[in-house]
Amino acid sequence: MNSDGYISREEMFQMLKNSMVKVLSDLQTTEEDPDEGIKDIVELVLKKMDHDHDNRLSMDDFMKSVKEEDLLLEAFGPCLPDTKYREKFLADLESGNVDIDVSQAKS
Repeated sequence: MNSDGYISREEMFQMLKNSMVKVLSDLQTTEEDPDEGIKDIVELVLKKMDHDHDNRLSMDDFMKSVKEEDLLLEAFGPCLPDTKYREKFLADLESGNVDIDVSQAKS
């Protein structure tokens, strides 16, 4: 989000909070604080994907994670392309043909 090439704990929290509008509105009718649920998700994602334990996700963290557990791609749901493109991306990733310039990513 700030174009530093990493997704920090705070950035992940904001992205999830912004993308979970329906879930949050449903949780607001219960006693549970919706922000606590999002914080729990952030902690789970970091525990599973933050290989260098720096409390942020780098492209290396992401690539290692999806190579080890391809179901993580499914966990990101509709924000990802269909199966054909995911399979091509993973094949390119395995062969080293992926050149991703995160400095050009738009927030």
